[in-house]
Amino acid sequence: MMQQSKNQLLQGDSQELLKTLPDNSVDSCVTDPPYGLSKEPNITEVLTNWLAGEDYNHWSGGFMGETWDSFVPSPELWREVYRVMKPGSHLLCFAGTRTQDLMTMALRLAGFEIRDVIEWLYTSGFPKNLDVGKQFDKRAGAEREKVKVPYNPVLRFGGQNSRPWMDKAVQQGFHETDSKMPVTEQAKKWDGWGTALKPSHEPIIMARKPLVGTVCDTVEQYGAGVINVNGCRIKDKSGTCSVSSQEGRWPANCVTEESDEWFSRFFNISPQELSKKPTKKEKNSDWKGNLIHIEERRVYPGSGRGVLNSTHTLDGRERKPVMNRNFHPTVKPVGLMQWLIRLVTAPGGIVLDPFGGSGTTGVAALKEDRAFILIEQNPEYVEIARARVG
Repeated sequence: MMQQSKNQLLQGDSQELLKTLPDNSVDSCVTDPPYGLSKEPNITEVLTNWLAGEDYNHWSGGFMGETWDSFVPSPELWREVYRVMKPGSHLLCFAGTRTQDLMTMALRLAGFEIRDVIEWLYTSGFPKNLDVGKQFDKRAGAEREKVKVPYNPVLRFGGQNSRPWMDKAVQQGFHETDSKMPVTEQAKKWDGWGTALKPSHEPIIMARKPLVGTVCDTVEQYGAGVINVNGCRIKDKSGTCSVSSQEGRWPANCVTEESDEWFSRFFNISPQELSKKPTKKEKNSDWKGNLIHIEERRVYPGSGRGVLNSTHTLDGRERKPVMNRNFHPTVKPVGLMQWLIRLVTAPGGIVLDPFGGSGTTGVAALKEDRAFILIEQNPEYVEIARARVG
């Protein structure tokens, strides 16, 4: 076993590197693992393998067309995470809405108790929908009439304020696209039908390694077993949250920035930085807010490096290249990760992330005065993470 030290960034296979860490040595685990959003597995085969203590190797490529994200992590990996976590310590694990059940089952089989699910709400999701009417026309070889429509970036990009690149698009005037009018009888019958909802939330599974004795016994011996209620209260309308007087709303299992929506009075409303997707500046900065010194690049799906960066828009217009220093495809907001770390990690504690990615968990841990252990297999992501955590 290696000697435990604070702030480690380890490159390699998580399941193997976790074996080098001591038992009962980390205070929490906050992680964003692969969601396994690939083709539907044979669930009987999955559970048969898992119950026999064996890994399940999925045959399909995943969200990024890579093998590493084709399926959720196995119970065997989570057993190693379980071993290195202190009794009573909490695990917060992001999951996909379609594979949340598999992720939860893997955690249960590893020995974790499922305590809750935190829902992270946002409004910037884009539906990955198949227009069935268009598909019927396409299958029949029927071409829809081409029409010219005004290029309206305010409508197209969800009501954002005008920006220079939008203004340029407006100056180009009109663009040509397929008419919405169906051609074949089947297309007319199924016009307006599709296959997907708009994604607007991601679940964060809240699990716990079982207590040793009572809650007080576990807290006294290991400094774990409880959550930081007062330290994570939601600010009131004045923007303040006095912990000493317990002002602010009790942290809920839903975080959102939609303060004016009807559901706001039922859910605790988080500051915007907890709910919004990370900006390009945030992704490309270190924990102190300084730009990281890594070459910008444009990366394509299937390269093993990252972002979905298509060359053309849906209507055939050439897209301006998007260049990033941090080209990891699923970077989470630092503010959200800070809140999660603060919720389940005592001051000075060690946060484990076996899927370190570009280092956001480490960045958030440093900002919260916690230590971290990040494990990441991809050497290019490790380079980005090292730059971000200094």
